[in-house]
Amino acid sequence: MKYLILLLLTLGFLNNIQAQQPSDKIVGIWLNEDKTNKIEIYKASDSYFGKIVWLAKMESNPNLHPMDKNNPNPELRSRNILGMDIITGLQYSCGKWVNGTIYTPKRGIYADCKVEFPANGQLKIIVSKSGFTKTQIWTRK
Repeated sequence: MKYLILLLLTLGFLNNIQAQQPSDKIVGIWLNEDKTNKIEIYKASDSYFGKIVWLAKMESNPNLHPMDKNNPNPELRSRNILGMDIITGLQYSCGKWVNGTIYTPKRGIYADCKVEFPANGQLKIIVSKSGFTKTQIWTRK
């Protein structure tokens, strides 16, 4: 009986270690640099995505349903920003998440992005468009 319990505990421990892959450490809810949005980073298949799960401007007006009015595609301008994926297609490679796309609803701009996870536990979002690069730091919530 002791051996059975020990075996079950060992298998549970090994399963827990396997579930915590280094590539998954970005999974969770993050507050953007401006503290205006919370973005949930999640994994689907072998890619990582980020969707808006909270908007600061809804704190004062919970009935507000902000639409994607600046989207370059007129057919998407009536979609709700809350719940929208703003990061798509990130792939984990060599300790970084690369080849992603980020969308900024405020400006209606799509850009390339990659993500790094520095030792301080924050997310470093590197956005590139037309030769220009901007870095943002997001904090875990």
